[in-house]
Amino acid sequence: MAVAKQDLLDKVEAALDARLSGGAVQSYSIGGRNLQYITLEELRKLRDQLKREIASESGNARTYAKFSNPT
Repeated sequence: MAVAKQDLLDKVEAALDARLSGGAVQSYSIGGRNLQYITLEELRKLRDQLKREIASESGNARTYAKFSNPT
């Protein structure tokens, strides 16, 4: 399952790179038809989620806990 997620993560990162470098647009219209792609924010959220899931499945997940001393 991690392989499929890694492939998707690679595609999401490529989409982010293309959008940020000006090689892709978020939406366009041709002949009265409109096409809109996923937003940058949604791509970033998906990327972060996939990274967490891949790390969790491979046992590389990092968790942090903060404890305070009430004294």
